[in-house]
Amino acid sequence: MAVRVVALGLLAPLLLSAAKKDIATARGDNDDVGLEATLYIDGEAVKGLIGNDLGGHYIVAEIKVTPKYGKDVVIDRDDFVLHTDKDGEKAQPFVGNQIAGQTALIVNGETPPKEKRGGWTAGGPIMMGSPGMPHDPGPTGSTVKTDEHENPLKTLLDSKILPEGKTNQPVSGLLYFPMEKQKMKDLEILYGPKDNRITLQFK
Repeated sequence: MAVRVVALGLLAPLLLSAAKKDIATARGDNDDVGLEATLYIDGEAVKGLIGNDLGGHYIVAEIKVTPKYGKDVVIDRDDFVLHTDKDGEKAQPFVGNQIAGQTALIVNGETPPKEKRGGWTAGGPIMMGSPGMPHDPGPTGSTVKTDEHENPLKTLLDSKILPEGKTNQPVSGLLYFPMEKQKMKDLEILYGPKDNRITLQFK
């Protein structure tokens, strides 16, 4: 019995360590703000955070921005970039409508070309309707699905997203990066302009 208890005691930290490979936190700062980010790179980890795995197609970052010295800073989600050393791919965050909007163009169940990709549903790849191309019928063989009611997933994602705007107070929220099948050690978040950039690396 004592041997079994010891074995279980040794196994628990190993299991915890394995689970943490899909979640990691990094911190950094520049002249204006302190930045903390926790990455969730696995579908199960994302589901534990927001209640939906987003089909395993997104890496989610839990962000906290803290302005320094009472400064007013402008939070803009486009200032955040997720980069991977695996193949050099970069991604900027999507909003709820790009991930789970009212109208989705489903292209024969296949992933659309990257330059045309507007988002994904939790069930597979989609291209979102574009305000600049309201009458585009889409590729041959595609179908358009329209829901008169707002997608509950979109509502959920937007309720948790990092808010934008000017502030001198700490701001927290989530960012949804369209990237998948990455290892934590290859990932980094870049924030801000080159001359005042914060680079967060995850281990």
